[in-house]
Amino acid sequence: MKVEVTGQTMVFAKEYDGRTYYSTSIGKKKQDGTYDNGYIDLQFKKGVEIPNKTKIDIKNGWLTFYLKDKKPVWQIFVSEFEMEGGDVYEGFSQVSDDEIPF
Repeated sequence: MKVEVTGQTMVFAKEYDGRTYYSTSIGKKKQDGTYDNGYIDLQFKKGVEIPNKTKIDIKNGWLTFYLKDKKPVWQIFVSEFEMEGGDVYEGFSQVSDDEIPF
C-alpha cells in the first residue's frame, strides 16, 4: 500500500540532544462538534532546516515508519514542499536507514 501526502500544514520544530525534530498536527472532528488533535512526525532530507511554526505546502510526501520496541512509529516523509513565501524544495530522495535520527 502507498499513502501519498499533499497539502498545507504548519511545521513544529523542537530541539532535543542537539538535533531538530519536526512534527505537524492532525485533527478529527467528533460528533459533538469538538476536535481531537494529535501530532505526527515529519521527516525531511538531512540538512533541511525549517523554523518552528512555519507553514508549508507539501507537494510530494508519503507515509512511512520506523520501528521502536517492535512497534511502528508513523511519520510523513516530505520530499518536495514549498515554504510560505515561495521557496521550493524538490527532488529529495528517500533517506537511508543510516540517516534516520531515531
